[in-house]
Amino acid sequence: MNHLPASLRNQVPESVQRKLEEMDEAAQLGFAEEFGRMKKSVPLAFLLVSAGMHYAYLGRVWLTLLFFLTFGGFGIWWFVDMFRVFGMVRDRNRSIAIQVLRDIQVLR
Repeated sequence: MNHLPASLRNQVPESVQRKLEEMDEAAQLGFAEEFGRMKKSVPLAFLLVSAGMHYAYLGRVWLTLLFFLTFGGFGIWWFVDMFRVFGMVRDRNRSIAIQVLRDIQVLR
């Protein structure tokens, strides 16, 4: 039985979902709690694009520095990121889900 809330199920890769189904309820609930704590928010990331801090929020400090040094690619990079931020958050959340799953497997 899958104890992962439906709201989180859509945010994690299918491979992670399959691994979670093999785990007991406590591990699944632990995953849900940790992933819920670590996952990134699309609305917050979208707001941070205007300040150029979205890369820092997504854990990409070097890109944040490059973004500032080039003034957001002279505005072009900033404009493109307004549309890319949704996919960037989705990809980051998938990476977080995989890392949380690995951490849980190591601790078991």
